[in-house]
Amino acid sequence: MSLSEPDGAPGRLDLLRRFVNTVELPDGPDALATPEEASAWCRAAGLPSVANQEDCDRLRAFREALRDALFANNGEFDPAQAWKELEQFARGTSVAIEIEGGAPVLRPLGSGSTATIGALLAIVYDAISEGTWSRLRACRKTTCRFAYYDHSKNASRAWCSMTTCGNREKAQRRRQRERR
Repeated sequence: MSLSEPDGAPGRLDLLRRFVNTVELPDGPDALATPEEASAWCRAAGLPSVANQEDCDRLRAFREALRDALFANNGEFDPAQAWKELEQFARGTSVAIEIEGGAPVLRPLGSGSTATIGALLAIVYDAISEGTWSRLRACRKTTCRFAYYDHSKNASRAWCSMTTCGNREKAQRRRQRERR
């Protein structure tokens, strides 16, 4: 498996990671802010374009529900609550099963944000089946929550980067202990 980024996920799961990272928290630029920007990002990722601002709003809400699921994968959020948040998006999508390369593949039906969400949820479904889902996580630092794939041997990585978020978090805890 060759990954272009150190935090990259295997196969199509990396598209999901990149989707969650379309905004730099807490107030960085958002690639899904306008229909033009969101359509450009979606087309570049091989996903259906969005039709209007309502589609953008829906994609951004879906992105944050996915981020909560990744935060739950990192042990920082209730998994049941995360899946409940995603349920509203799953209800609005439809997929078809197609045979590609001798194997069944889920393909989204519809257009706009509905098809994009369907395509991304199909990736979640595949990742759960392949056992890779639990390693896709969101940084433990609540002001960051950058999505990354945990390549560590024992699947214990907690931060997007030990040199930034990890060190800052540990230093902050140390200062709090010293104050006591």
